[in-house]
Amino acid sequence: MRVSFPGLCAVVCVLILVAAAGCTSPGGAGPAAATPVSGAVQDTGRVIDLNDPAALKAFLEKFDTYAETSREKAGISGMAVAVVKDGNVIIMKGYGTKTVGKADPVTNDTVFQIGSTSKAFTAALVAMEVDRGRMNWSDPMTQYVPDFAMSDPWVTKEYTITDSLAQRSGIGDHWGMDLATFGLDRADMIHTLRYAEPVSSFRSSFMYQNVPFVATGAAIEKTSGKTWEDNLQERIFTPLHMTGASSTYAAFQASPDHVTLYRHGVLSNNTTGAIPIDPDWAFNNVSYEFGPAGGINANIQDMAAWTIFQLGNGSYNGQQLISPAGMAYMHTPRTPVSDTMISQKNYYCQAWMYTGQDGTPDIVWHDGETLGSHSVVLMVPSRNLGIVVLANEAGGTALPDGLAFAFYRQAFGLANPDVSAIVQAQADKSNEQLLADQPVRPARPAEPLAPEKYTGSYTNTIYGKAVVAEQAGNLTLTFGKTPVTFDLSPWDGNTFASTCPQWGPDYHGQVMFATGRDGTVTGLTTSLILDKDFKRDAAFVRV
Repeated sequence: MRVSFPGLCAVVCVLILVAAAGCTSPGGAGPAAATPVSGAVQDTGRVIDLNDPAALKAFLEKFDTYAETSREKAGISGMAVAVVKDGNVIIMKGYGTKTVGKADPVTNDTVFQIGSTSKAFTAALVAMEVDRGRMNWSDPMTQYVPDFAMSDPWVTKEYTITDSLAQRSGIGDHWGMDLATFGLDRADMIHTLRYAEPVSSFRSSFMYQNVPFVATGAAIEKTSGKTWEDNLQERIFTPLHMTGASSTYAAFQASPDHVTLYRHGVLSNNTTGAIPIDPDWAFNNVSYEFGPAGGINANIQDMAAWTIFQLGNGSYNGQQLISPAGMAYMHTPRTPVSDTMISQKNYYCQAWMYTGQDGTPDIVWHDGETLGSHSVVLMVPSRNLGIVVLANEAGGTALPDGLAFAFYRQAFGLANPDVSAIVQAQADKSNEQLLADQPVRPARPAEPLAPEKYTGSYTNTIYGKAVVAEQAGNLTLTFGKTPVTFDLSPWDGNTFASTCPQWGPDYHGQVMFATGRDGTVTGLTTSLILDKDFKRDAAFVRV
């Protein structure tokens, strides 16, 4: 989850450019003509003999230095890295500190939030249910979740467990990011899917989602008779000895060794930077409400065990937890992510990304982001090799992704081995654009109506009732099952700038009131918070 938020798709685009760098079509204009990445194409290196202990040791020592340098350049406080090979951990290390400005080092026991890399755990539980004979990959979702419905009745009927895990619903990219922000629980989220308008035909294209994974979690609960959280603990955490893993915010906070979380955003002085997340922040539970899509906490030892298990054909310490057929199904490409005709091909599987290569081994991977962390798991199944990177900042940089792909490119002698620098350059450009996108009030704004013309109740199908009120001459907008209040200030006529003290200084939105022919206010459209990144607003009708 950012519960990945734009992380996965943005990184895919960057890595496609990395793969294409230096290549052109016969006509001279190809993928390399796209927005350039940082620097010139670097020479290829030598392929590391991963079975040569001396060569492997030298490579890991060099990568260790590269990882720390990359972390420092990215300005990330805390990070942890593990590399596994042939069922063994060959490097595991914490980098930096758990909190900016403090001397509390990240250790192998330090717990992070792992975001959307949690999705693969949900897919693994489905595989276990399939192995038990209680579920099939091709079963319709409505068989287990009666309230599940899409906007099209035919899609509702045809939508399967596989569809849910393969990101091919047809609804808009990252739809419904703010459902938990405004207090909707998992049952509410599933119900709202019927209001999501498709942007492509069913099963025709990749659209990254979180809510369908929530529905899959409900299906697992139906067939197993246990909560998603209890299933995780009993069927994955315990047999894999993931003793630091958990699935609630309370458990994250209770861990004696956990990172401070940071989110990257626009500060009040119109700069960008890391914003520390208060342990009592009103939105700390958002990732956990999306649980099956992004609600797991774990340390690097836990994630190393998980990666060894994923590479072990469903077996761990001699115990077969998932059948080889189930593991193969999860890692098999289902939905093309890009039709760009280059050597690198990207597909979504069942909660995993599959990246096919030309001349080097294929990759199975996934990244994740919460409101205060970023993570990635990357595996090279044919070499029984994997890397995990965890970091305690969301947004700003996709450092874990850059490190994981740098590890791969350095190990297999590919061009552009310094992927961290490339990803950081993209992040720097994003920061510049983030600041450039801040609205500027018109020089001669129109006057708004009298405040009492706007006050009253409004309603939205998904978010319910909203109230516009006047407080000390200023307007506020409040809505949500867990109420969130926005302070409004005149901007231009019936358009108001909005801030959200509950969220923090990096939120800058707008509320636009609509009027009828007689000038009466008939409704409003407001910027959301997380959905704002995807240019999705919420429209309310006056009651």
